[in-house]
Formats: sequence, structure tokens, C-alpha cells
Amino acid sequence: LQSPIKPKVLNLFILYVANQTKLEKMNKVIADRMKLFGITCNDENGSKIDDIINSATKIKFPHALHLNLDKCREIGLVLSRCKMLQELCLNGNRGSFREDMLVALFLAEGPYNFPLKSLDLGNNQFGTRELTTILPFLKSWEELDYLSLDGNCIDNEGAQLLAETLDTVKIRRLSLNRNQISKEGLSCILSSQNARYLTSLMISDNEDIG
Repeated sequence: LQSPIKPKVLNLFILYVANQTKLEKMNKVIADRMKLFGITCNDENGSKIDDIINSATKIKFPHALHLNLDKCREIGLVLSRCKMLQELCLNGNRGSFREDMLVALFLAEGPYNFPLKSLDLGNNQFGTRELTTILPFLKSWEELDYLSLDGNCIDNEGAQLLAETLDTVKIRRLSLNRNQISKEGLSCILSSQNARYLTSLMISDNEDIG
């Protein structure tokens, strides 16, 4: 690469690719996108487009993005190529996330291999059944510090499952605002083995919690 790639620009590459192209066209589209920002890639010197994706540390998708199953598959494939990703925000999908969409998003080509520290899946209208698709991956991210599941339809059963996940992951900031969790579900979370590591628990606008 003949000029530095700023993180903001890098995010645009990945976002554009994930939502507009098929996997086989991915490299060409990224290269074309780079030209729009005045960044060139010299293939003759062995530079690889993969290096751009591998070095991404933060991906934030626009609010109210309208994702479907095919787009989730494409995003999952892009994420599977990331190596340094620390922050992922997919907040406010227009329309609910079905279970098959979350499977496509998190089961692309095998386990992801990046040190994720922040995951925001708020306001996506999925419930406890869909939550079970995500939980195995949360357990694999030992460095995960922040998790937002605001504005979904998670009930006490989901809170119990999340509590079991907290037994293996030391999440420090957990946001569960605007769900369907009662004091019973909150008690499960606070009784989890690693609840002592929580420095922030946001759980307003839930059933009888307030």
C-alpha cells in the first residue's frame, strides 16, 4: 500500500463489500473503493487486499440497516477474514433478526479468530431463541469487555442462559435495557459466577424492574 489507511476509511471498505457484493468480487470492489479515497494497492509488490480486512479493529454498521439472509452471509464471510477486530456494532437492523440470519452472521467459515472486546447487538428485535445462537461465540471471546443486547425481546429464560455464559466470560459492562426481564431474571444474572466482575449493568425499562 502506498499510503496509510485510516480506520474510518477501512470501515467503509468492509461495510461496502459486506452489503453490496458477492464474495468472489470482494477483492476487486475493495480495490475500486480504495481508488475513490486516493489509496492505491500495488499487486506487483505483493500487497494483498486481505491485509486490509485482517487489520480492521472496528466495524460499525449504519443504524437501521436492512439486512436479509444473503447480506448476513456476506457480512459473516467478511468477519471471518478479520484478525484484529476489537469492536463490532450492528445496532438497529430494520426488521427482526431471525435465527438463520444470526447463524449466517456468526457461523461463516468456522470460529472467528479475533480479540473482540466490544459487541453491540442492540435494537435488533430478536428473542431468547435467537440469543442461544450467539451465546457459544461469546464464550470464545475471553477478552470481551462490553456487551449490549438493548431493545430486544429477551425474557427470564434468556437471562438465565446469559447468566450461564457469564460463568465463563468476564464481561465488565452489560447492557440489557428495554427487554422483558423481571427481577427473577436479574437475580440469575447477579448470581452468576463472574457477576463480581461487572462494573456496569444497565437494565432499565424491563418488566417490573423499572
